[in-house]
Amino acid sequence: MTSAINLERCWAEIDPGALRHNARVARERVGPGVALLAVIKANGYGHGLAATADALRDEAQLFGVANLREAMETREVVPHPVVILGPALPEERTAIAENGFIPSVSNYAEARAFSHAAGQSALSVNCAIDTGMGRMGIAESETAAEFQRIRELPNVKIHSVSTHLPVADEDPAYTEAQLQRFEKALVQVRRVVPGDYLVHALCSAGVSRFASSAFDIVRAGLMLYGASPDPELQRQLRPAMTWKTRISLLREVAMGSSISYGRTFIAPQAMRVATI
Repeated sequence: MTSAINLERCWAEIDPGALRHNARVARERVGPGVALLAVIKANGYGHGLAATADALRDEAQLFGVANLREAMETREVVPHPVVILGPALPEERTAIAENGFIPSVSNYAEARAFSHAAGQSALSVNCAIDTGMGRMGIAESETAAEFQRIRELPNVKIHSVSTHLPVADEDPAYTEAQLQRFEKALVQVRRVVPGDYLVHALCSAGVSRFASSAFDIVRAGLMLYGASPDPELQRQLRPAMTWKTRISLLREVAMGSSISYGRTFIAPQAMRVATI
C-alpha cells in the first residue's frame, strides 16, 4: 500500500481572530454608538465570504455585498441585515424583496420598481447620493425632489442614506468638501423626509482619516482584512491572510545566471535559488 501524498503545493491560511481584531479597531476608531457594516463582497476580498461572515458575526451589525448572489450566500451564514451596495438587475428585484435584503437605489425609478416588487410588504432601501464617486447615486442637485417622490411610494421605507468617498486615502481637501456637501444634502433630505433612517459615508480610508464624520454606520472593507493605505492605521491591523507555498527544487547557480522568462533577474554572485 502506498502512503497518502499531500498534493497541495500552495495555500492561503485565514486567521478569523485577525478579522475580529481589525473589526474592533474600526469600531474603536469611530467610537461607541456607530454600527459596523462589514463589507464582504468579492468573496470576502478573496478570504471566503461565508467564513468571513461567520468570523465577524459578533463584531458587525450589518454586512455589505455587491449583488444578490452574495447576499444569498451571506444569509445562509448570518441573520444580520444585508445591504446590497451595488445596483440590482431588474430581474433580481423580486428576490431581493422576498428575502428582505436592503438594496441601494440611485433614483426614483429604481425605488418605484422595488416598491412594485415588494408587493404588500414594506421593503427597506439604502438611498445613495452621488457626491463625487460617480458610479451611482442621486445627483446632489436632485436630492430634495427625488427623496420627496421616494417618500410617497407605498411599499418602500428608507433604511439609510449614504454616499461614497473616492479619494479619502489621497485627497483630504476634496474629501472634506465632499463630506460637507453630503451634510448639506442631508439637511434637504431631513426636511422633506423626516424619519429615523441611518446615515453612512465612511469606507476604510474614511474610518482611518475622517472618523469624526462617522455618522450612524461605517462601511469597513479593506481594513478588515488587514490592509490600509494609512501607515498609522496599518500598524494597528493584523493581516488576515497568510499565503504559503512549498519549495519544490533548490539549485546552485553561478554569478551572471539569468532566471526565468524575460531574464528579469541576473544573479549578482553565486547563489542558491528556490523554485516554488
